[in-house]
Amino acid sequence: MNSKGASILLNPHPCGHIIYPYTDEGLVGQAVALFASAGLRDEEGVILIMSEEHCESIKLRLQLEGIKADTNERSGQLICVTAEETLAKFMCDGLIDEDHFRVTVGDLIEKVRASLPEGRTRVRVFGEMVSQLRGTNPKATTRLEELWNEIIDKYSVSLLCTYALNGTEDHIPSHLMDLHSHSIQREPAG
Repeated sequence: MNSKGASILLNPHPCGHIIYPYTDEGLVGQAVALFASAGLRDEEGVILIMSEEHCESIKLRLQLEGIKADTNERSGQLICVTAEETLAKFMCDGLIDEDHFRVTVGDLIEKVRASLPEGRTRVRVFGEMVSQLRGTNPKATTRLEELWNEIIDKYSVSLLCTYALNGTEDHIPSHLMDLHSHSIQREPAG
């Protein structure tokens, strides 16, 4: 990752919607750990909505960054949930129940904010739900990104979205890119 990308993750805009397309699983874990650990060190709330397969590796990366995820979870400053469980709360027959999405995510934000020291309100969110939907439900993916923008506007949170790219696809469609305020470009191959 270049220095511009690292800077975006370390100091995201308070209402930033960041997209990080990736092909290297190790780099996505590094990016999420950088984003989350910087927020935790600054006494910000952090919500990680990650795929089951990434949960342990991201927590391990946080530990390598000097962050005790378990301690931060007990204090409420860090909330870790799986993308699969969270999607199940508001997806029905391939459609988003928009009110359930707003309540589900809004409740997580309010819960983490309630744990912060007095005067602290900033929250960072990492989410992998859009990446999971993209392969099977492009229409819901687009709508979910639009709904995230509503959440960002309402709660003034910073959001990091990651999109896994596979061998047959090397970019994110422009209509999805346009729904984000910042982009971390993946490193060129080779």
